[in-house]
Amino acid sequence: MGSAGAYSQSGEALENLIETTRVPLMTEGDARGLVSDAHPYCYGFFDSGLNQAAKLLREADVVVLLGRKQDLIVGYEMAPVVSLEATVIQIDPSEAEIGRNRGVGEGIVGDISAVAQQLADEAAKHSWSDLPWLKKLQLARSAQEETLNSLGEGDDRMHAMQVFKEVRRHLGPDDFLTFDGGDFCHFGRAYLPALAPHRWWYVSTLGMLGSSLPTAIAAKVAYPDSRVFAFTGDDAFGFNGMEFDTAVRHNLPVVGIMGNDSAWGIDRQIQMGVYGKTVATDLLPTRYDQVVRGLGGHGELVESLEELPSALERAIKLERPALLNVQVQNAISPRAQAAINRWKSHNTEAF
Repeated sequence: MGSAGAYSQSGEALENLIETTRVPLMTEGDARGLVSDAHPYCYGFFDSGLNQAAKLLREADVVVLLGRKQDLIVGYEMAPVVSLEATVIQIDPSEAEIGRNRGVGEGIVGDISAVAQQLADEAAKHSWSDLPWLKKLQLARSAQEETLNSLGEGDDRMHAMQVFKEVRRHLGPDDFLTFDGGDFCHFGRAYLPALAPHRWWYVSTLGMLGSSLPTAIAAKVAYPDSRVFAFTGDDAFGFNGMEFDTAVRHNLPVVGIMGNDSAWGIDRQIQMGVYGKTVATDLLPTRYDQVVRGLGGHGELVESLEELPSALERAIKLERPALLNVQVQNAISPRAQAAINRWKSHNTEAF
């Protein structure tokens, strides 16, 4: 399910559909959290670089696109991402999106929630059972969780995953999470679940690096009673970091968490993986926390895993715009590795 599925404020109709048919669902874009990742038939974020379960799309014999364009996110609906033998059903509010890249077995133009409820009502007239494929999806998801949880164990320098594991202990379903682009945030997107509608935001088609802080500020204005966490890298912070001034002036207590690896992380990793050398991707260990303090917010440098829990608690409790400048190792994310593999294979792969 893609962004057009999020026009509804509720995922109730979609839940009815997947609970009736027992068909697995993955969400992407603005639709993240419309059905909670904790739902037994929701298998998380559709990103084959960050969700191992998403790679299994190539084995599906029927693929239903719910407000999801046939673009690079799904490999343009072409092999090997989607089997040439698979039947594609596309439901979208825009007639122009139906079959735009690949012909579909069935195209339906309409509101995603309305069509989903109609399908659920019709499906309820029949009997359904769990697909054996569901266990395969769950095993892939569990294996990935285990792998992510193991990252950084025994390392001298903090790993991005150790940061996100600590953050996850504090999160509730009403908290807003906004992610920038870049390697640090890719670990968080692979690990932190979307539990409620419109609470989990990644860069949109109209924005890239630097978007997490402006999005967090907007979220705090729209939902003042919710906590807002903005995840960013040191490179991405350079685009819109001065917007902490906006947050301070308007008393909008967002909690910024920076993974500072002193590099253009994902670019550096791809350069090394593809070309074996780096070009202009090393940065300085700049004290961005001092920048935020100079703007009137709370800034704190975190250099070890032992310092992180108390620093995070302070940033949350202070009720002021805050940035934790967390020093992390330069580690390759699953998304960067997927990009390297794609470059080397010269195959069309989904992002």
